[in-house]
Order: sequence, then C-alpha cells, then structure tokens
Amino acid sequence: MAHSREVEIEQNYAVFLGLLVELMQQNEGRYALLRNCKLEGLFDTPGEAVRGGFARFGDEDFSIQLITDEPVDLGFYSHALRAG
Repeated sequence: MAHSREVEIEQNYAVFLGLLVELMQQNEGRYALLRNCKLEGLFDTPGEAVRGGFARFGDEDFSIQLITDEPVDLGFYSHALRAG
C-alpha cells in the first residue's frame, strides 16, 4: 500500500511540474489538488485543498502542491493523503 502511495505522489508531482508554467500565470500562491495524474482543483489555502480532496475522494489518495517557482517543503501537505 505504501508503495502505491509513493507512486501516486511521484506521478502527481510530475504532472504538476508539467503544468507549472501555465499555472504560474494566474494561480501563483494557490494550491493545486491532484489525483490519478490529473489536476482536480485549485484552492487558496492548504486547508481548503485538503478539505476539497477529502470531500471529493474520501479516503482515496490525493496530493496537493503549492503553485510557486521555488521549491517549498509543505511537510505533511507534501504527501498524498489517506483518511484514518
């Protein structure tokens, strides 16, 4: 199970990097919600992104990323999440 979570994180991050230039144009400083290699939403705070992820996907894995051109360690929020 942990392996699949790591794969989800890596794949979502690769998709995020591919979208970053476009996202930076109008969404810098916001948070991207990703799941299954797709951008699923944009949010103003990490808390809103987490709540949006749980509301849409329940206990399934998802990732959030800060939209910035500088690497940022979001700690807990850097990882795909599973409720419980």
